[in-house]
Order: sequence, then C-alpha cells, then structure tokens
Amino acid sequence: MPDDRGRSNKWQRYEAKYLISEVQAAEIRRYCRDYLPADPHASRESGCRYPVLSIYLDSASRELLRQTIDKQANRFKLRARTYRRYDEPPDGATAFFEVKRRVDGIMEKTRVPVGPEQRDALLWNGRASFDHWGEAKDGGGPEVTEFFDLRARVGADPVLGIFYMREAYESASAERIRITLDRDLRYGLLARPGSGEQDMWWPVETGGVILEVKFTNSYPFWVANMLRRVEIMRRGVCKYAICSRAAGVCVENGASQRRRVP
Repeated sequence: MPDDRGRSNKWQRYEAKYLISEVQAAEIRRYCRDYLPADPHASRESGCRYPVLSIYLDSASRELLRQTIDKQANRFKLRARTYRRYDEPPDGATAFFEVKRRVDGIMEKTRVPVGPEQRDALLWNGRASFDHWGEAKDGGGPEVTEFFDLRARVGADPVLGIFYMREAYESASAERIRITLDRDLRYGLLARPGSGEQDMWWPVETGGVILEVKFTNSYPFWVANMLRRVEIMRRGVCKYAICSRAAGVCVENGASQRRRVP
C-alpha cells in the first residue's frame, strides 16, 4: 500500500473513517509514534503533516456525489491531486490524476502523474487535450485512459477544490498499515486558468479531526486495541460530500442545485 504521495499506479486496500476530537487525536498520535514511522514526506519536526489539495470532477447533476450520498456499494470518484497549500500558486506542481473506486467494500485507486506543462490543459480541456497528450505519451497508459474514459462517461468537469493538512504515519512492514489525521479542511470555488479570476477558498467546520485507517488485510492487534481504548466509533466521513454541502450544493431527485454562494 504505497503512501499517498508515491508514484505507484494502482493499489487496493480497506479503509475505515472516523470523526474524532483533538483529545482523541492526541491519543492516536501517541500510539502511532510508538508503532509507526512518520510518512516520509512529513517529518516529525513539522508535526508529521503535509498539505493536500484535490480538484474533484463531477457531472452537472453531481452524479458522483449522489453515488456517495446514497452509499452505493460500487462507486468512484475522479480527482486531480497536488501537494501544495491552497494559497500557493500551482506553478511547477505535478498533479496526480486519480480514479478512486469502492468495489464490495474494497478501495481501489489508480493514479498517474501529470507535469505542470500539461496539467491545466488535461484538467480543463478534457478529451481533446488527452488525445493529443496520449499520442505524445504512446497512448498515455491505462491509468490515465481509465480516468478520461470515466470522465467522458459521466460528462465530468472540475467542480470543487478541497484542501486539508494531513498528519500521516505508515508502516513499510507486511502489515501495510497507514493512519492519517486530517485538519484545516477548506473548499474552493475554482477559476478556469486564463479567466483573470482567482480561486476562492473557505474553511469548513467538521466538528473534529478526520481519522482514516487504511490496511490491506486486517487490523494489527495494536490498532484494534488503540481504537477500543480511545473509544471511537466508525462512521462515514466523505470530504467531497462535506465540502459540497458547505459550498451550498445539494443533490435532490437527480439534480444538482446550489443553495447559496458564499
């Protein structure tokens, strides 16, 4: 199970998500520091944190958002992920174009890195830019082909930016356990490059820290003991759904409606 910043193209894992308090997060951190090394991209000196900024793509009717809200057993998300702060310019940032699927309770992710020279064209101009890029890249590879095939199927375009700071710990052993704590969640309304406008970002109140536990087979004993001692209960926590509600987007009867513009 590669870390979120690796360049591996595909992996599968289980995920469990929780919304916890800062007091509980402090307990989780103590366990992690005893059992897991910090994510290599986030040193202990920085609080084991790094920024994550993703642009989510969806149809005009928010079909992919509706799949999540309805808790469909098999569903997917489309996003372009970079590792920078929301108030930093994207110049020079590589984007990872990702398809994240949920299939019978197992999460599958495919991703492909795209350099800054092609990032905006592929993100905003869609299939035409992909076909040109794919020819130059000898077909573009199955991962990016899957991304654009699914994008074309639902008619997805960039709809929302999501930012957070991630505190991360990960084992390189056979257990392949990864634990993350996400804070400072923000959503962004996106300006198309060249429009002369700027992205606009707002903080989102989550009521706590978003804990994610990711593993390939089963929880190690110490993780099960940690969750039991900290007394937290599993619940669905989807950042895309949370930020969409904060942005005033609701999904009703198959249609997307914006209740308000901040």
